Amino acid sequence: MKKDATKKSLIFLLCWLCFFLFILPTTLGSFSSRALVVSDLPVTMSMPPGLSEMLAQVNESRLRSSVQNIQRFGPHPTGSLALEALCSYLYSEMSAMNLSVKYDAWQQKQQSGKNIVATLYGTSSADTTVIVCAHYDSLAVSPGAEDDGSGVAAVLMIADIMRQYTFNTTVQFILFSGEEQGLLGSRSYAKNASLHSENILGVLALDKIGYAVTSSEGASLQHHANPASVWMVSLSQSVAAVYPDEIGLVVLSLPQDPESDHMSFVEQGYAGTDFVRNATNPYYHTSEDIVDHMNFSYLSKVCRLALGTVASMACLHPLLSNQDLSITMKGSRMSSPAQFAVLVQNAKGATDTVNLTVTVRLKHLFREGYVNTIKQGVFTPCNWSVTKEIAQSWEFAVAGRRFSRGFITLEVILTGRADDLYLYATRQSYGIIVSTFRVVLIPRL
Repeated sequence: MKKDATKKSLIFLLCWLCFFLFILPTTLGSFSSRALVVSDLPVTMSMPPGLSEMLAQVNESRLRSSVQNIQRFGPHPTGSLALEALCSYLYSEMSAMNLSVKYDAWQQKQQSGKNIVATLYGTSSADTTVIVCAHYDSLAVSPGAEDDGSGVAAVLMIADIMRQYTFNTTVQFILFSGEEQGLLGSRSYAKNASLHSENILGVLALDKIGYAVTSSEGASLQHHANPASVWMVSLSQSVAAVYPDEIGLVVLSLPQDPESDHMSFVEQGYAGTDFVRNATNPYYHTSEDIVDHMNFSYLSKVCRLALGTVASMACLHPLLSNQDLSITMKGSRMSSPAQFAVLVQNAKGATDTVNLTVTVRLKHLFREGYVNTIKQGVFTPCNWSVTKEIAQSWEFAVAGRRFSRGFITLEVILTGRADDLYLYATRQSYGIIVSTFRVVLIPRL
């Protein structure tokens, strides 16, 4: 009986080994891995050098002028001639800053439009990106001063200040269209970023940030985040605490806001949050959403906080790089008695430890969901996330579990945290579970 079972397993393996060697390699391009920041712990890092100088450059009069210029275009819904004209104006404004600027065309749900993307390239970690964004479209009834001329004006101001400095991480300043129709422009952009496995550290959307009447409203701000992105809230709170005179805001940590452009990135597994005023604007989505009903002193404070948050994310001075991290995967035949093991190594462990969230996932290749393991009658999905400070190496091994047979992908994602936020590495291997106790990984060709 035992010989028959062994023979069946070998036949099963040989048949599908041919499949993996000759057929699957042509389809691997359709599978990709994504970074997912899972830490909800406060971020502990020093503020960027020169941040006080940057904050001092936020100019209330310039913010007002930017919103007035946007308002002059009148209502500018997606697809309108007014939005086309505004798009050209905003593109020119960003181009004048000597940034790398491009249009990002999109088409969804029988709608089309253009996003405007300005890029400030980083030095040491140029492949990692921080995004600050707003939407420049409005409803057909509204001139869109606060929603979202306030956010657009802040993005323009932040871009014009940050371009004068050097940052470790690349920063993108993006103005989206199609937001009012269901985040169409940002959804297109985020899906494309995920498709190309772009390493986006975090996205901060500025949406409706220019209205406050009472002193309490003028001294507070809502920062919305899902659990995987709350580290960005902690960072903004740290910035506000270090610069109370310049910013003068209490940052309120609130649950995820599903109605702004950061949500498009959250849907793709990226960290994303948004700033929103802590007041109810009675002129929101009306014809009276105009400059006269805005509070530009408040907008200036929010702009400084956004600038400090984005600069803190981007201005990291690493001792380690992505190239210092390595991931080794082993199947059961090489690491018995474990069914599989993952080894993470830090090549410069003698120089600096690395703070990482290590995500290990074992997923079915041709059907949805994680592989389930059975241990003492308990089913557990193979989806582990561990936060570690690693010197030279750390190994994660799985043993003593039963698996259901099938084709699988083993994915490992390393995401930096604390002082190593910029770090990111991933590896994916494909294999077969040939028996309830054995995972075989296909060697890379």
